[in-house]
Amino acid sequence: MKSLSNDAPLLVRGRVATWTKERLDKLSTEELRTLLANAQDRKETEVVLLCAEILEGRPKTRRRTSA
Repeated sequence: MKSLSNDAPLLVRGRVATWTKERLDKLSTEELRTLLANAQDRKETEVVLLCAEILEGRPKTRRRTSA
């Protein structure tokens, strides 16, 4: 692995590999939405697509409003 001039090692992007569809499916809908937002901020396209796919397949819920 190459080093920068200050001898700090370059980081390899491999975080996406830790998020499988099976692992994401175990998350709650709220956790999945949070992960989706974070993945969008970090430009992690594969995670965004997986999260969106799982959320699309989940039942739609509506929050109750106070009357």
